Amino acid sequence: MKTKTMRLLGAGALLTMALSGCASGSISGGADDTAAAASSGNSELRDVTIGLFPSSAVGAMQLGINKGYFEAEGINLELLLGQGSAAQLPSLSSGSLDFMLASPTTPLIATAQGLDLKIVSGYAHNRTEMVEDSVAVMVGPDSGIKSARDLEGKTVSINALGSIGEIGIKEAVELDGGDSSAVTFVQLGFNEVGAQLESGQIDAGMAGPPFLQQIVADGGSVISDFIQEAELGGAELVIASSGALTRDDPELIASFVAALEQTLTYAEEHQDEVRALLPEVLGTSPEAAEKTDFIAWDAELDVDALEQFAILMEKHGVVENLPDVESTVWSK
Repeated sequence: MKTKTMRLLGAGALLTMALSGCASGSISGGADDTAAAASSGNSELRDVTIGLFPSSAVGAMQLGINKGYFEAEGINLELLLGQGSAAQLPSLSSGSLDFMLASPTTPLIATAQGLDLKIVSGYAHNRTEMVEDSVAVMVGPDSGIKSARDLEGKTVSINALGSIGEIGIKEAVELDGGDSSAVTFVQLGFNEVGAQLESGQIDAGMAGPPFLQQIVADGGSVISDFIQEAELGGAELVIASSGALTRDDPELIASFVAALEQTLTYAEEHQDEVRALLPEVLGTSPEAAEKTDFIAWDAELDVDALEQFAILMEKHGVVENLPDVESTVWSK
């Protein structure tokens, strides 16, 4: 039996959590014998890291590892968990991380500030027919907050300052007739929102599956589907890498993207298999996992949707000038 290591990126430290499985990268088996044998010591496999934040994306990526898609492309993939993409940005820039899951705001801000980053792939887009498939603004039981405009004067958590949460919630507040400048934002991981709502440390919080479902099960509710309201759903999550890696090793980028395409296609078509992984990879209850709806996983990148991010980033003061989307997107 092989052990998969999933590291948790903390402030200045790496905490290690070992997840046991029956094949390389697996917590419940699934990779074929060839892939498993390769992982045991085949020098042709390249160690590659990707930074994630606690969300259902971890389950989807773990499923791709279990299925052997990355090993088939010569990649031994390690998942590194952090609070959000902004916190992992220095690791990506320095080369400690090879890839990173992020909302488009992170690489667009980084390139606007002169950092050398590229968006190499799409990852997910919003399902317009659902609310609980993606991130939303949550409140606890008996909250007086009923819509986005009620967030005026309130403390709202988002997983990263300057992120899709900040620009999306500000836009939703204004579209609902409120004053977005009167909202106080604090940074908090999705997995911490429920407890902070219960304790009263925050008035509302941005959370996504499966934590959103857990908050609802505890009596909370969604008061703003800000992704749809702000028209940011077309490219909600992307994969970024350093500009140096895209130039120095385009073959690795292409191999990773090929494995990712297979992973997301399979995850989209076999969502129950992702749900089955959530209790182990995220520690959510089996009951919440069973009720979890997922964002639409898709590696295709909607460049036009990225332009809406750039527009709102400038509008809401996240950047001084309109980000150059075209120069931020990697081309093969």
